[in-house]
Amino acid sequence: MPSPSSSPRRTAFLVLGYVPLAGVIPLLFERTDREIRWHARNGLILFAAVAGIGIAATLLGIVLPALTCAYGILMFFVLVVYGIVSLLAIVKALQGERLIVPGLSRYAG
Repeated sequence: MPSPSSSPRRTAFLVLGYVPLAGVIPLLFERTDREIRWHARNGLILFAAVAGIGIAATLLGIVLPALTCAYGILMFFVLVVYGIVSLLAIVKALQGERLIVPGLSRYAG
């Protein structure tokens, strides 16, 4: 794996890769750096998983109104975990490493 560069543009793209929906920016503007593109895809996949959980929890709340309170509790914990994983992934990316999220990161390849 290449060592991290001190380029401000590279640093910005690595961080943007894990900002919800902003991960598209590095994919559009960085065609040559494979690490930036991997981190952008990994961040988008991570966000898509959170969005999928939110949609499933919403549908469950619609079908079973008694579980509507559980939606808020579930999404709170999902978003806390998402925030922690995203911050860890940013730190690892800036160190020139990859944070492998089991079940998800294999699709970033």
